[in-house]
Amino acid sequence: MVELLGRGLIKMLLNVYLCGWLVTTIGALVAANRLSDRRRSRPLSVGLLAVLAGVLWPVLAVGVVELIAIVVVARGMRAASARQSDQAPMERDEVLI
Repeated sequence: MVELLGRGLIKMLLNVYLCGWLVTTIGALVAANRLSDRRRSRPLSVGLLAVLAGVLWPVLAVGVVELIAIVVVARGMRAASARQSDQAPMERDEVLI
């Protein structure tokens, strides 16, 4: 039974990866066709770059998740630092008039 669940999970992950590859490749092709100068770009190089972007889309997804985690941690540290500085006793020299 565990073996069947493992196979099902592998199939699902493979399908997600392949669908992401297809969507990313098509998106990169559409963006390249709209944003590039058709006189200067070769169709083969644009196609290869789009396929490469499709292959590497999980790397981009992991990078976005890491960036979000860094932002959340930084905001938490900033909030904790602000709370700590509000609770600290002020000295005479620090009081603003």
